[in-house]
Amino acid sequence: MLRSRISRGRAATLSVAAVVTVAFLGMALDMAARAPAGALTSPPRSAGGYELVASDGGVFTFGDSSYEGSLPALGVRVNNIKAMLPSTDDRGYALLGSDGGVFSFGDEPFTGSLPEKGISANDIVGIVFTQYAGGFLIVGADGGVFTIGNAQFEGSLPGFGIHVNDIVGIAPTADTKGYWIAGSDGGIFSFGDAKFYGRVPPGGSPVVGIAATPDGRGYWVVEQNGGVFTFGDAISYGSLPGIGVSVSNIVSLLPTFDSRGYWVIGADGGVFTFGDATFFGSLGGFHLAQPIVGAIATS
Repeated sequence: MLRSRISRGRAATLSVAAVVTVAFLGMALDMAARAPAGALTSPPRSAGGYELVASDGGVFTFGDSSYEGSLPALGVRVNNIKAMLPSTDDRGYALLGSDGGVFSFGDEPFTGSLPEKGISANDIVGIVFTQYAGGFLIVGADGGVFTIGNAQFEGSLPGFGIHVNDIVGIAPTADTKGYWIAGSDGGIFSFGDAKFYGRVPPGGSPVVGIAATPDGRGYWVVEQNGGVFTFGDAISYGSLPGIGVSVSNIVSLLPTFDSRGYWVIGADGGVFTFGDATFFGSLGGFHLAQPIVGAIATS
């Protein structure tokens, strides 16, 4: 995949038409802290946590993360959830379906979704907040980017005449006037004020996610085998192959809030910690009805 810097294209901007908040009181699944074999762990902290979401919309919370409900608890039967988005105060979250459907819980307001606007999709893979309240970006496997609320559109791959079907994630710049889109082959596309800092060499394990540094001057890219690649000012704190752990089910990388570590999340609910990331528990060893597909960190 060629590196491209793109600043033109047609935006699919969605306005706010309804406010729908799904709320459900329930008990968090707060597992005892038991690190998976090979995990690098740090001493426990008094605050912090993370939340995992399964493809059926099941939500699992660890540490002091707040459980605000799940789709199975509400009797909603789906198997197409792709990602999870935190609210700005960590008291809610939104779940994203492969059709662009958005389910909001807790104090996370419903700002819009693709089906609600009559947009048909079946290959949505990622969602990220912008710095503006009520706005976020949705990306599809073809690199199409949709803006909801007051998020700023900076271009898309189809709008630039690039045809792919392997996009796995999106990460915004610090001022949210740009974003990076990552492909499973390691290709990185930059839009708006996002600078291109490099791509993962081809031929390795498939890329499954990308996360930006807080200042927007770098990014981490994680592979399905837990390999971690750093670009710009992102710092490496280790990887699963680097500590001799052999897996092929990693789905996400979550940086800590000070960027001095990260969590690497597996589809089986396993959680591996690097740098100053604290281990708060995992689902490793538990039977899951559906695989974990995404995760968020809470402060």
